[in-house]
Amino acid sequence: MSDSWDDRRKAQEESYFDKVNKQALERLALKKQEAPRISPVSGKPMEQFCALGVVLDRCSETGGVWFDSGELEQVAKNLTTHPEKLGEFLSMIKGK
Repeated sequence: MSDSWDDRRKAQEESYFDKVNKQALERLALKKQEAPRISPVSGKPMEQFCALGVVLDRCSETGGVWFDSGELEQVAKNLTTHPEKLGEFLSMIKGK
């Protein structure tokens, strides 16, 4: 019986992250209409990507990731609630 509860819980988690990522992708589409942010390290435009429902900026040259106000807290909250997503998050911020 616990297997069906685990399956249901996992399905709800996946549904939640699908919804959050969809919202983040919509925000990303809006941000792409703006001028790209400039990397404080390389001085070149940064790429934007979505990780755990948060739109982040990455320097395409150095791989450094920048968080806007509140984004780190949102990622931490999502990882606290869903620690199994840590590996997925790390691979996203590495750009793999």
